[in-house]
Amino acid sequence: MPSAANIVERDAVVIGGGFGGCYLLHLLRKNGYSAILLEAAPRLGGVWATSCYPGARVDCELPYYGFSDPAIWSTWNWTERFPSYKELRDYFTHVDKVWGLSKDVLFNTRVNQVEREDTSNTWLISTADGQRFRSTWTLAATGTSFKPNVPDIKGMDRFTGQMHHSAAWPEEPVDLSGKRVAIIGAGSTGIQVMQESAKVASRVVQYIRTPNFAVPMRQRKITQDEIYHSKPHIPHVFNACKQSPSGLPLSRSTRKTFDDSEEERQRVWEENWRRGGFNFGLGSYADTIISKEANHAAYAFWRAKTKARITDPQKADILAPETAPYFLGTKRPSLEQDYFEMCDRPNVEIVNNPIAEFTETGIVTEDGKTKEFDIVAVCTGYDAVTGGLRTMGIKGRKGLDLGDKWKDGVSTFLGMTVAGYPNMFIVYGPQAPTSLTNGPPFIELQCEWILNVLNKQRDEKLATVEAKKEKEEAWREHTLDLASKTLSIQTDSWWNGANVKGKKREFLLYMGGMPVFLDAANKALEDWSGFGVKPVS
Repeated sequence: MPSAANIVERDAVVIGGGFGGCYLLHLLRKNGYSAILLEAAPRLGGVWATSCYPGARVDCELPYYGFSDPAIWSTWNWTERFPSYKELRDYFTHVDKVWGLSKDVLFNTRVNQVEREDTSNTWLISTADGQRFRSTWTLAATGTSFKPNVPDIKGMDRFTGQMHHSAAWPEEPVDLSGKRVAIIGAGSTGIQVMQESAKVASRVVQYIRTPNFAVPMRQRKITQDEIYHSKPHIPHVFNACKQSPSGLPLSRSTRKTFDDSEEERQRVWEENWRRGGFNFGLGSYADTIISKEANHAAYAFWRAKTKARITDPQKADILAPETAPYFLGTKRPSLEQDYFEMCDRPNVEIVNNPIAEFTETGIVTEDGKTKEFDIVAVCTGYDAVTGGLRTMGIKGRKGLDLGDKWKDGVSTFLGMTVAGYPNMFIVYGPQAPTSLTNGPPFIELQCEWILNVLNKQRDEKLATVEAKKEKEEAWREHTLDLASKTLSIQTDSWWNGANVKGKKREFLLYMGGMPVFLDAANKALEDWSGFGVKPVS
């Protein structure tokens, strides 16, 4: 054990400097806790601290993809409806300046071990560069998108051109002009890279397994006049976000698809389609991801709108097939600007034949065809939701590793606490609404709940708070039961870990929405029902 002289002691250690970590640090300091934030990247911003691939931008629009603190939004002006990674990095610099976070942040500091010491009721956190920290509370804010999902394709190491995973794209811009570019994957990242590369590359080939049922982003520039006109509404918008299931100020329909006539359905879909963003999926009909018939009807509308944008019949058959290979809305919807027009260009090819291997100069598909490239963009996403938590060597009571505990299935209570891991809390993790919501409003609610736990624990002089095993098991069953009532469980996606080879397939997110989730969390805190507590000795 390292000597006490070499260990930095704080009330709380926060791991991760995205929205969750920043807000936790801000709240902790305001409430009299000593805290330090450990961030693996050289800057704040979470996924935006490292994402810099071509076209990288968020899919939740201004002003509600941000903090609700007036000190932040009243002194900041966005320039686009859906901000790019560059503007988001500037935003976090602004947040840092307003809240003064950096003085309690260690950058370029990667946590590689988090150990529970039962004798002292503390956590010992170790980093890759040999630093040690001791705390009463460990707050894991690594989010959903930290650990890249790198495919295991034969011969990848033989390729002599440039190859970059979208999660580790070089900070120095990669010149795609006149190059032969391969894009592996058709998730949100693959769509964004395609939109940019098709405009400048001599040749682009996108390798996809299934088409992306992307919907229009309706991206646009925002004028200063528009910003200042809308600022009086911003507090009300944030309030609406926190009261909605998705964290978005959308009016979710309670009507079912076939409650309306065909003519009325077309009108509803068209209206939400024109609004852009998530309006089509969330604002149209309540039964789209519950009823197969309703889903087929919504897909027929999507297909008609999409096919009209593709002139090449072969590409249209791949990108908008007559029979959908999965149910619409059962993967996180991707927002596109001109993806289908870019796919339609003569310098672009869409390949849905599986990749067999790499050569030194290109890619061979299972049909034996070889294509040569200068640059390969690997857009295969992340080991999402749980991957980041499993990178830190978290060991609870009796040295139980979190990865081993979750080997046969993830189990949490409220998505924020884990039995066997006292005084440890998770933000934006599994079995919470997480990726089914607009992140910042939901993250604020979680962080405020965690603060309430710490304050109640401090006021009542409790050494530890820990989820009860039976409550944890009940929450897991409740989470899976909610998902089982939808079509989402029939689709392979990162929502259920199916994108990562060898990962257990189970639905990882809570589908009850934010208000129902928060009500359950608040009730559990009223009398510590669901938790075991231990007084200070």
